[in-house]
Amino acid sequence: FQKDIDTESKKFHSLYDMVEDDNLYVFSDATDVLSIVDGKSGVVLMGFPTNKWMNYYANILNNVAKEVGLNKIYYYDFQNDREESNGTYETIVNKLKVYVPVNDKGIQDIQAPTVIVVKKGEVIGYFDDTSIIKGTVTPEVYYTENQKAITYEGFKTALLEYIK
Repeated sequence: FQKDIDTESKKFHSLYDMVEDDNLYVFSDATDVLSIVDGKSGVVLMGFPTNKWMNYYANILNNVAKEVGLNKIYYYDFQNDREESNGTYETIVNKLKVYVPVNDKGIQDIQAPTVIVVKKGEVIGYFDDTSIIKGTVTPEVYYTENQKAITYEGFKTALLEYIK
């Protein structure tokens, strides 16, 4: 998991411009995420740049993580792995199956954006509230100051538990 944080954060900012270029994100893959849910610890943002909700989630999570003193957030772009039914991705879905929603076709898949907070293999936070919004609501309309505060507090509660 050791990576050049500075280069990673600038690369992340280029994908998600609402997030400052001095952010906590490091790029991860399915193997990294599986090792976290398999017994390690980590905070993981899962999604992909074409999802319009990701920028908001990534920005709020980064701000909370900095406030509580976290030093790293794993970022996993799972779009290709999901489309290709990558075995490691499928294992992650299976390990998180009590949290992962089932779509209209009866298929269980991680949705974007999703944040998981895992401490020694135990999920202590799973957030995907905006991934299931249907209809014409846009992030710009959804994220009132009140809604941002609600999301912020949810992340903060989980991250404080994580760093304890």
